[in-house]
Amino acid sequence: MNRKRSSGKSARSRNSAAMKSRVDVGTVRTRFATFAVATTERGIASIFPISGDAITAARAVKDVALARRVRAGAELVLHRAPRTYPPGLARAAAALRDYASGGSASRLPALDLEGTPFQVKVWNQLCAIPAGKTVSYGALAASIGRPKAARAVGAAVGANPVPILIPCHRVIGGNGSLTGFGLGLPMKRALLIHEGIETK
Repeated sequence: MNRKRSSGKSARSRNSAAMKSRVDVGTVRTRFATFAVATTERGIASIFPISGDAITAARAVKDVALARRVRAGAELVLHRAPRTYPPGLARAAAALRDYASGGSASRLPALDLEGTPFQVKVWNQLCAIPAGKTVSYGALAASIGRPKAARAVGAAVGANPVPILIPCHRVIGGNGSLTGFGLGLPMKRALLIHEGIETK
């Protein structure tokens, strides 16, 4: 994925005006779960699983990334039907649906990431892990020039607001074992098997 798609500069400069924007939220049913997908005018802001097929405002603001934007003044717009999705949300939903059906996630729409500079650097590096491959937290830390920061890298991986499309599920323990994943280890295992990766 072209890193220019993810707005790393947001970590330093978008805590005010740009966050006070519209956030469109829709749902995508996949073989793994039903997900809420949130986008701004800049790109995908968040993906998180929901129960059932409808997203409510109460559920949306339980998501850390969305709650932060709403507190900053963003307008939350919930879409019940795909026909009402604006173009950016439609593209994001299609990318998630395509991945879940076995397609490539390399044609990601733009991302709109809010985080610290370190987090955004880690999230960008996650996008460089190809489907069908895994890396350890230590190797990921070394790849960003912070070989002694595996624990901090793990925390940043865990804070990834766009799981699946930013493939944090491809990061595993140094001994090859599955470790923590925000969507749960069964989901992590299912995603890796979906990509043809054998798991312990």
